[in-house]
Amino acid sequence: MELTGIAVAAPSENFVVDEQKPQTVWLPETVEQVADAVRFAAEHDLAVVSLGNGTKRHIGLPPSRYDVALCIRPLQGVVEYSPEDLTVIVKAGTTLSELQKVLAQKGQFLPLDPPFPDRATIGGIIATAMTGPCRCLYGGVREHLLGIRVVQPNGEVTRFGGKVVKNVAGYDVTKIYVNSFGTLGVIAEANFKVRPLPETQASLVTWTDDTDAVERLLHALVLSDVQPAFAELLNSAALDNMPFRHLVTPSPRHCLLVGFDGFREEVDFWLTEAKEMAQGAGLKIGDVLESADEMSLRAHLRDFHAGSDATVVLKAIVPSSEVGAFAETAQQALGGQTAIIAHSLNGLVRIMIREATEPPTEAVNELLNKAVQVGGNLVVEKAPTGWKANLPVWGQPEKSQVLMRRLKETLDPKGIFAPGRLF
Repeated sequence: MELTGIAVAAPSENFVVDEQKPQTVWLPETVEQVADAVRFAAEHDLAVVSLGNGTKRHIGLPPSRYDVALCIRPLQGVVEYSPEDLTVIVKAGTTLSELQKVLAQKGQFLPLDPPFPDRATIGGIIATAMTGPCRCLYGGVREHLLGIRVVQPNGEVTRFGGKVVKNVAGYDVTKIYVNSFGTLGVIAEANFKVRPLPETQASLVTWTDDTDAVERLLHALVLSDVQPAFAELLNSAALDNMPFRHLVTPSPRHCLLVGFDGFREEVDFWLTEAKEMAQGAGLKIGDVLESADEMSLRAHLRDFHAGSDATVVLKAIVPSSEVGAFAETAQQALGGQTAIIAHSLNGLVRIMIREATEPPTEAVNELLNKAVQVGGNLVVEKAPTGWKANLPVWGQPEKSQVLMRRLKETLDPKGIFAPGRLF
């Protein structure tokens, strides 16, 4: 078996997925070459895992088969950009930073902020639905994705969605590829709606030892006219890893960082309102960060969610009203050195276990049960491969999983795309 016309590379550590190394690496440079590669794989029953820079390859179960790493990184660049329509079509191997540089020339941006934007590719961001703190204001990947170009398991190239914002006819098939982890097809291009860059950005630092005070402030924010870009809750272990640690004294149990995007006048108004609400809730108020300091704060918050230094990373989704209590439960279950950071108004809590020497199975199951009890769920985003068999990697099975299985069997009957990663 030999694939011709497409660059081939020797497998390296960059393409290892859960300790499995592919037999070969293919580097197609065009959508047509991606289609040829997938068609060849289907004809020869080769299991394919598509990757960009692999920043999120630790998520999911180990692949049951892994013959080919299909690297989409060579698919780079903007295909079509209409600043007046606030839309852009971009190739899937383009990193988010590369796209943002193009958009910034017209005073626009794509309001997604996953970890490591200089390495995270557009295809990977869509496939994992990865976002960051600013999801609080701007929403997730689905809210900005207008259309998509996908290579199907038989090598057919299909386009879903449209080029304009007002595109509502028929089924929105585009969204099934968001959070599909490369199990349904290879994302080749994506069409996004973009937004004007905010005139200014600022962040308020608050802290307390009282969990109830945090809940009071979050409740007040929800009921107010204030529109935070993010509201990140950190425990003391997470705060100790931040460059702005010196702004918070002494060592509080909770630090709540509230950021704002918008026109100068509205950001000033929101800051004033947020300070009054924080004081009324019983939190201590620190500095307002702007300019370079504020950009640094956002970058560190964003990248910390990746859990690069952690042995195990858990992601819980709970009602926003339960975030404080759930963080407390996690702290008690896993100990004082566990770092916890949360998109507090979105109900997303990440728990970083750094120096685990054995699978924390009992604690993870306890937290999973707690999340389910309050109407949420918990997944294991990162763990040593050998531990995954003893951990609820995808959390509590949901009713939608039956439909997901059927969709996978229908679209990829041979099971060539990332087999075993989801089920």
